[in-house]
Amino acid sequence: MNIPALVKVGLSFLTILALHRFKIHLGIGLFAAACLLGLLMLMPPDQVLQTVVRSSLEAQALALAFIIVLIMVLSKLMNDTGHLERIVTSFARAIKSVRVVTMVMPALIGLLPMPGGALFSAPMVDAACKREQVGPEFKAAVNYWFRHIWEYWWPLYPGVVLAISLLGVDTWQFMAMQAPLTLVSVTVGFIFLIRLLPPGGPAGDDGSGPDGPRWAVFRHEVRPITLVVVSVPAVGLFKLLSGFNLPSMTSVYVGLFLCLGLVIRRNRIPAAQLARTFADKNILSMVFLILGVMAFKGMLVDSRAVAAVQEEMTRYGIPPLAIIMLVPFLSGFVSGIVLAFVGSSFPLVVPLISHLTGADYLSHAALAYGFGYMGMMLSPIHICLLVTRDYFHADMLGTYRYLIWPAATFMAVVMLGFLAVQALI
Repeated sequence: MNIPALVKVGLSFLTILALHRFKIHLGIGLFAAACLLGLLMLMPPDQVLQTVVRSSLEAQALALAFIIVLIMVLSKLMNDTGHLERIVTSFARAIKSVRVVTMVMPALIGLLPMPGGALFSAPMVDAACKREQVGPEFKAAVNYWFRHIWEYWWPLYPGVVLAISLLGVDTWQFMAMQAPLTLVSVTVGFIFLIRLLPPGGPAGDDGSGPDGPRWAVFRHEVRPITLVVVSVPAVGLFKLLSGFNLPSMTSVYVGLFLCLGLVIRRNRIPAAQLARTFADKNILSMVFLILGVMAFKGMLVDSRAVAAVQEEMTRYGIPPLAIIMLVPFLSGFVSGIVLAFVGSSFPLVVPLISHLTGADYLSHAALAYGFGYMGMMLSPIHICLLVTRDYFHADMLGTYRYLIWPAATFMAVVMLGFLAVQALI
């Protein structure tokens, strides 16, 4: 019996999701799916093993893993030293609007990739809304939504770094295409959520105290993070003017090393603590996950599964756009993790758009990422949604009632934006 390549790829994809649902490490699931796909595509077992080993240990995979290590170390150090808390506290003291505080507190926490980070900002949202007649479901939705406005383009997120690597584009190009998604997210969040709050000061704000020193403290504390933002266009401009063919991740490396160095100096972090952080088991687990992603990607290419899928799609009349939107969305919904939907769906999506160039290529990538991200946001197993719901003792369905409209509107706007770009090309 000749099994279609679409079914074979689907079975390997389902293997990743099924093992993840059974609490098997996502990296193990990716390695297992890569091996299964190779065997289903009738590759000899020794060739399957060679592809898995080579793909997971090639230079691109190791460079990507090192960037992820730097990001995770930076995030953990800023959290453990209280640096992140100082950023949030200094901003809260300088602002006198309940709407702004309610939006920005989760967003500031969202600048650093911490699993379950929404739990950190939940007490701040609760305090800001203390005088307002809003229910726990509303507060849970607001905290959850604005915690996740940056992960479309912010280069400190492993999912963003992985997407840039798999797409094979410059960091600044990806950021320029994806940054408008943050504006869309903030806008729909304001329309459907924040607008329900009255204007005015947050609970406990007496309006006293000079604003200048408050903003000076905030600017001082947030400076390490701003180095990451500044380094990306700076390195991109240098690359353009100098003509040097720098690797696409150079700007991320520069920003991360500058940021990490300043955080270490500001917080007087000893060498022993730095070494312990680098050896943290969660960081090593993330490295294994990245290597699994690269093994799965390599198997899709070496087994010629992607070429076979493209041929079958043409034969069966399946529009590639359907796969570009639905596969990332379903992956995000089932896994609840950005790395999972990018790592499992982009190796299939990218070859479908590899013949495109420029804005055409990037707009298809933004469409896939936007739909995948909304799938992740609506996932009932997303850890941030679960801890937020538990903190506010909110009803899950009630929280979804606040989330569904901004999520649906976001996807509609992303689709319209994609169509507008296509019309201009």
